[in-house]
Amino acid sequence: MPRLLAALVIISLVSVTAGLSLPDLPAAALLHIILALGIMPLILAAMAYFIPVLTRTGKPEPLVLLSPIGALIAGLLATLSLSLSYPLYPVAAAIALLAVGGLLWWSQQRAKATLGRPHPGLLWYQLALTALILGLLLIILAALWPEQWLPLKRLHLHLNLLGFIGLAALGTLRVLLPTAGGFSDPQAGVWLMGEWRWLVAGTLLIAAGAAWSAVLADIGLLLWLISLARLVRGLLSAHSGRLWQWHGAAVSLMVAVAGLALCLIGGALHGHGLLPASQAGEAFVIAFLLPLVTGAATHLLPLWLLQSQPERQQRLRARLGYLGAVRGLAFLAAGGLTLLSQPLAFWLAIAALCQFLIQLARPLGDER
Repeated sequence: MPRLLAALVIISLVSVTAGLSLPDLPAAALLHIILALGIMPLILAAMAYFIPVLTRTGKPEPLVLLSPIGALIAGLLATLSLSLSYPLYPVAAAIALLAVGGLLWWSQQRAKATLGRPHPGLLWYQLALTALILGLLLIILAALWPEQWLPLKRLHLHLNLLGFIGLAALGTLRVLLPTAGGFSDPQAGVWLMGEWRWLVAGTLLIAAGAAWSAVLADIGLLLWLISLARLVRGLLSAHSGRLWQWHGAAVSLMVAVAGLALCLIGGALHGHGLLPASQAGEAFVIAFLLPLVTGAATHLLPLWLLQSQPERQQRLRARLGYLGAVRGLAFLAAGGLTLLSQPLAFWLAIAALCQFLIQLARPLGDER
């Protein structure tokens, strides 16, 4: 499992780089290179790794690996379908449904096996998986009901972006941030148990608003921004010195939260006709996903690659986290420039990503 996770991190970073560097492909294909091929398998594999931790049960069974592998196959098929304008995406969605449904069922079995109550982060994972299942079902329905293609596609998109990626990311961030920052946070469980209802409601309102009414989306946006503000206030009021440092994973993860807020505002501008959809989607990738993936990889890759070798883990983590604040702020600035339709945005994002990839490649060679 750790080796698969490490491989999927590399695939994710390469997919994002390809998605940002291949402007000649259709926009839908580029988005699926990043999200379906790069991000979805990585999140499912991370869930398979963390669910036993959240439920205090044993290591995952080997068959669980079929979930991220199936998602990888589905993502590849969806990307090819959209790149070649060949209608295979419903088949890709069906394969992904099997992969995601299997992981959700397995998580429920692990929850039943828990002594006591599982960590509240498990609920966030299950909600995220449920949102993804709904999004996949909707795109299959859209293929069968072409008269409702546009609203169903918008529901699919927002359930995937905010429901699946957003909830999975925040559920992980609230637990990972204290670990990466080196402090204990007894309020993490309180926040997770108190905020999921508002964020689920906000996600559904934003998705419905994107399909039918901008007013609903504005209400959902407000719920999301309030929850993010509570998250940031709770962390910075007690742990700002641990979180804001020039190096390390924690600052990059905090920048991802700021990037998500920026993307939500960009989505609202798009909903009111003030911003093209492509710019809002690109900002989501650059300002949110890139600091999220690089920050999480900074802390977790050494753990996955160098098990039972704490000194080497620390050396690799320090190298990957070098200038983490500068890299994170570059992603955030690039996301803002994307919303302003500035060509410099892509070069800034790719430069920051390449800086991380170079740091990743060099330590891996040094640590052999």
